[in-house]
Amino acid sequence: MTEKVIKPIFFQKNNYSNFVDLDKKIKKLESLKIINLIMSYVVYRDNNKMLKYVSRNISIWKMCLLVLESYVRSKTINEKDIIENIQCSIMTGNTYIKELVELDIFYQEPDEKDKRKKNIFPSRAFLSEMNTFIEYLQNKISDLTL
Repeated sequence: MTEKVIKPIFFQKNNYSNFVDLDKKIKKLESLKIINLIMSYVVYRDNNKMLKYVSRNISIWKMCLLVLESYVRSKTINEKDIIENIQCSIMTGNTYIKELVELDIFYQEPDEKDKRKKNIFPSRAFLSEMNTFIEYLQNKISDLTL
């Protein structure tokens, strides 16, 4: 059924040459390497409880990456900054942060200057897990260049 819907769109007179070019690009060896990298990420993710949890939802995944990035850059990030960056409601953002704190993925500390703000930091367990994941991806990427 999908073939009946998709084929006419791709093989219209105007799109045929673009489709052929796209088809040639996709079938290159580099594309296969990238597809294998993505598949290895999916397999790794499925076998890792913490990574599977944080990447189940794009907003939670983005939130975790923002906190990790601020940690790597030695900057602080608070609830308000996170919620503005992931573009969700305050209530949803706070729910995600609360979940991540309860799961020992994040921890919070009051801001030194403004005690009303809570700065968010990655937990040691999360840092360790992300370090292992990044090393895994680096190895896979280096395998691609061989």
